[in-house]
Amino acid sequence: MVISCGKDEEQTPVAGGPKMNSFSPLSGSVGTEIWITGQNFGATKADNIVKIGSTTAPITSASTTEIFVTVPEGATTGKVSVTVDGKTITGGTFTVLEETEKAGITLNKSTFDLFSLDSETITVTLTGNVSAEDIVWSSDDESVVIVDENGMITGVSEGSTLVTAFINEEVSTNCIVNVSHSVFAVGYEEINGIPVAKVWKNGVATNLTDGSSFGAATSIYVDGTDIYACGIVDKGLPAAVVWKNGDILYELTDGSKYANAQSINIYNGDVYVIGNEELGVDNISNATIWKNGDSFATLTDGLNVNERSSGEDIFVNETGIYAVGYEESELHINGTPKLWENSTQINLTDEAFHGRAYSVYAVGSDVYAAGYEENENGIWVAKYWENGEVTSLSDGLQNAEAQSIFVLGNDVYAAGSYYDGQGELQQAVVWKNGTPTNQAAMGSGASSVYVDGGDVYVGGLISEGELSKATVWKNGEAMNLELTEGAGSSVVFSIFIK
Repeated sequence: MVISCGKDEEQTPVAGGPKMNSFSPLSGSVGTEIWITGQNFGATKADNIVKIGSTTAPITSASTTEIFVTVPEGATTGKVSVTVDGKTITGGTFTVLEETEKAGITLNKSTFDLFSLDSETITVTLTGNVSAEDIVWSSDDESVVIVDENGMITGVSEGSTLVTAFINEEVSTNCIVNVSHSVFAVGYEEINGIPVAKVWKNGVATNLTDGSSFGAATSIYVDGTDIYACGIVDKGLPAAVVWKNGDILYELTDGSKYANAQSINIYNGDVYVIGNEELGVDNISNATIWKNGDSFATLTDGLNVNERSSGEDIFVNETGIYAVGYEESELHINGTPKLWENSTQINLTDEAFHGRAYSVYAVGSDVYAAGYEENENGIWVAKYWENGEVTSLSDGLQNAEAQSIFVLGNDVYAAGSYYDGQGELQQAVVWKNGTPTNQAAMGSGASSVYVDGGDVYVGGLISEGELSKATVWKNGEAMNLELTEGAGSSVVFSIFIK
């Protein structure tokens, strides 16, 4: 826009000298270009002298009718004048504005490294007329990283993605966020003689119970950024509970009857738990499934209603709800292994010998279960069943059982223990497609297996004298777990990698 000088600011032209019609703009900071129009200007830049107040402005182009100059460093508000051949015309006032810093944003790092479910707030440095409230944060892949309105990033799962801080099309920046998986474990640790339910994340322990009474966490599942665990607390009698992010989410039972929670699984936001609940007569209990805190199913075939059954593990996917455990009978007081598909009971054996199923895993409608069955010599044989077809994992010469099963691609992993007799732990073992690998020295046991990529994680314990020590192995090497100095025995029952 061209704005003319006010008439009251014009100076009468000198005869034969330059005449100024207008200049534009009337204000600006250092570096602003000013366009001056008039007559009798010098035809070249060298023929003209232009000043703002007493400061000479550099000329960028000139003709007899217009001149372009740039506001120089050091210029202050003053009248614009043009001198040609010693004759000067002075126009209106040009206001020199304080230079505004260009808007910009920078981050304190170009790359962030996190573990899943860990958080860090990005520090920003802003320049120009912008504020933190102007920033719109976004993650290219929210399955890997989420970011809130304050720039706090949280790892969700293993991977890498970009996080962007956006103000406008000209002012934005981003950073790379690399997320490594976290190793979660649950169990208990005896402190002052009382078992305390615990969860470990990357080896760092958090108590789920306060140590005033018995507590133990038996299973863990991580869904998104939420950590779920189930287990047992003392309410006069053992009671089944679910924790979410360290706080009790559901009290599944009230402690008036014996109960426990053995395994937890999350599917489509629904929380499934399996365990046992006493029927109230003769200490008989039944395998029970809870869904979102409410009783969902009692697992029994109706043939042995006066005998005890136990639910040990649950797995839920798009094809159904799969559970395993065992059911006792007059013939087999220690039980025989059972699989339940959507509450329909399936016998895993012909029930000629006793046994138990401890773990279940499903890939689509293919169902895998792990446990043991006694042979004709009274030896426990570690086994897994794939769609009902049995595979023996141990040779039947010494007692063994498979406590956990995990399937990745075409590979079937099972974790368990060899025993000296039927109660004395001898050695923790992982079988991959039937081939055993010992995890530790004598006096160890394995209760849970999880495979992530090429890494095999196993949870369990190592015996140290009369005490047991909670342990997680990665590819056969024990990882560091935070344990209380001077505490008693501790155990890991379940692990999860996220």
